[in-house]
Amino acid sequence: MGGTLVCGASSDIGVALVQRLVAASDAPVIAHHHAGAERLTALGDRLVPIAADFADEAAVDAFAARVLADHGAPERLVYLPGLKLRYERFGKFDLAHFDRDLAVQVRSAIVLCKKLLPAMAKLPRAKVVFVLSSVTVGAPPKFMSMYTVVKHAQLGLVRALAAEFAATPLTVNAVSPSMVETRFLDDIPGLAKEMAAQASPRGRIAAVDDVVGAIEFLLSPASDFMTGANLPVTGGGGF
Repeated sequence: MGGTLVCGASSDIGVALVQRLVAASDAPVIAHHHAGAERLTALGDRLVPIAADFADEAAVDAFAARVLADHGAPERLVYLPGLKLRYERFGKFDLAHFDRDLAVQVRSAIVLCKKLLPAMAKLPRAKVVFVLSSVTVGAPPKFMSMYTVVKHAQLGLVRALAAEFAATPLTVNAVSPSMVETRFLDDIPGLAKEMAAQASPRGRIAAVDDVVGAIEFLLSPASDFMTGANLPVTGGGGF
């Protein structure tokens, strides 16, 4: 294939990344989505949208098999899917929500990587990038326990995969942004965003382009000697 697979492509970060990938190269882009397909339809004829429910492991397995059968191993994989952030006390920890988010962000990532990474590791250069969170860098904030646990599980997966494939050309890295102005924050109070902006050395929360630029770096040849890294995109905060 020689192109890029973006999982969670209909998210705000996904759409912005796909736009840049399509503009920068003639290589195909496979855009996974669960909902929001209309956000992808205008992004060019090199875009191949494929729907799959990443809360369903069987659907993820079928999705990965379809990618390999129809397009071969992607040269680059970006993993973005996740449920919207919930901002609440640990006493209200919702195990059903947690289990679903763990399925989307971790279990499905494992299913996908088991299927794709052995073939990707045979390519001359292959890249995997997960979008994590600044909750994995330094002390996490209060009232985000479910999200924090899931993101630390993803970080463990990133580092395990990096170690497993370290002797191959495949690299596995992560980007960990602080709070980003996206639809992902729709369910949290506006005051939480204001407090995050005030606490940032830059005086604002992250923009989508701040994150996309970091992803592009980890997808580029400039990062060839990096694997297992968790790159903070925090405007100087979180240390």
